[in-house]
Amino acid sequence: MTPSKSFLGLLLRPVLIAAVAALLLRSTVQTYSIPSGSMSPTLEAGDHIVVTPLGLPFLNRSPQRGDVVVFRSPMVSDEFFVKRVIAIPGDEIEIRDRDVMVNGRPVSEPWIVPGVSHGTRPAEILPDGFYFVMGDARGNSVDSRTWGLLAGDRIVGKARLVFWSSGGELAEAANAAVIRSRKSGIAEPRWDRMFTIIR
Repeated sequence: MTPSKSFLGLLLRPVLIAAVAALLLRSTVQTYSIPSGSMSPTLEAGDHIVVTPLGLPFLNRSPQRGDVVVFRSPMVSDEFFVKRVIAIPGDEIEIRDRDVMVNGRPVSEPWIVPGVSHGTRPAEILPDGFYFVMGDARGNSVDSRTWGLLAGDRIVGKARLVFWSSGGELAEAANAAVIRSRKSGIAEPRWDRMFTIIR
């Protein structure tokens, strides 16, 4: 092998490895931007999040209570919502004004503003394959309280990380918490929110 071919191989190898790694990463994570405040304070308008799809070999588990998930809208098929899983298949869900009850016990929800009314909902046992989801900003969220149970096959993945945040304008449909996989204009970075694990 000539020295020029050896040198070319040394240059191309890291480029090839980086390209393969980028393709693998693209197939295992998705990114979305948040245009509304329905998940505040966990997620704010202008946050950009990393989502891992369900069914990955190393993260293969069904959504659990407390997970923040991205899913296709039950009302408009080309839109995506982001909400928190409150109850999973087999759970009994009931809402009594300021208390969300799962299996007869009040749910501990450190992610919401205390004392906010959640509305009322009679006790219901979730059938197999269905979830009950709510926004963290209970007074500013259209969720399972409005449109009912969420079919599990509509869930895209679990929200993991805020990787960028900038002061964005609220979307017109702020209550809907629509998120889109698109790049938004970058302005007024909020450094304190970047690389925040979503809990």
